[in-house]
Amino acid sequence: MKKILLSAICIAACAFTANAQLGSSMLKQAASKAAKKTTEKTIEKATDRISDKASDAIDKEIEKGLSSEPSQSQSQSQAQSQEPVKPQSIIDIMKQLPAVPTVQQLANYKSAELNEQTIRLMASPVMSFKTKSTTLAIQAMTFSYANADSAQVMETAYKQAEMMTGLTREEIDKLSEMSEEEQQAYLEAHYKQGQAEAALLEQAADAGEYLEPLQPLIDEWDAIGKKVEGIFADADNQCKTIYAKYAKDLENQGEAYKSAALKYYTEIAPIQRKAVLEAMKIRMDEQIPAAEKIEKEMIPIRAEHHDIISALLNYPQLTATQYFTDTEHLFGIPTYK
Repeated sequence: MKKILLSAICIAACAFTANAQLGSSMLKQAASKAAKKTTEKTIEKATDRISDKASDAIDKEIEKGLSSEPSQSQSQSQAQSQEPVKPQSIIDIMKQLPAVPTVQQLANYKSAELNEQTIRLMASPVMSFKTKSTTLAIQAMTFSYANADSAQVMETAYKQAEMMTGLTREEIDKLSEMSEEEQQAYLEAHYKQGQAEAALLEQAADAGEYLEPLQPLIDEWDAIGKKVEGIFADADNQCKTIYAKYAKDLENQGEAYKSAALKYYTEIAPIQRKAVLEAMKIRMDEQIPAAEKIEKEMIPIRAEHHDIISALLNYPQLTATQYFTDTEHLFGIPTYK
């Protein structure tokens, strides 16, 4: 029971932060402050990217660079004969991720990044891959709102903000008329009273009751996730050994650092790429089917329990988010003390 309760708190906080961004800017601020109380910085970092501004920038980038330009006759033919295909499920979104860049493409991209070669970066297939991955992550997180109108989205955002923060709708509207400093002071006073935490804990306790029968399925899903964690842990250990060869040189500045960093990254890129490919396969072949089993059981639960946790607890969406987040392992230059 305790395990379910804690899981429900964390997942609901994560999902709420992402979904609340569909509402007004005032709701965004209230949601962000509430979620920071109940979730980790890694979740906050991931959801921060899911903003309207980022989405607009991504869409523009996709239009410019993700597909090659067809000839005029081809464009006319395609415009006449093809309609955009809308994803029917979370797995449809996951399947749209392009092929993982090759080791050489990753090395070339890292070279351009280290040397601040903007044109090479923008032209790189790695940039296209990263952009598409972020866009698909946004689609997955907002999939349940795909066919909702703006009024429905706003109403849902209000309800979620009320349930998550313990604020009334009148208080939320009052916040929208305040300055940023006034909002900060108001919310700090509100949270000191413990109302937000109390509201979430009460719902999580109820969720622990109705999610108890799903524990075997949740354990199955969680065990698959731990397999992925093990893959990345093994890759990290290999990278740590290689890092030891370059640690001293990586303390340098300027060109010396760039040279050492590129050599180090080029050596670990195959390891990181292999781990990502293995992780993606496990997520797709094993964890998504497990998540869909849970989701099948969640549908009647949501019909009966109209709380924030039952509304937002969506394991296919969570799996898809992790699937796209896993690709970030391709691009980092890990360091160790």
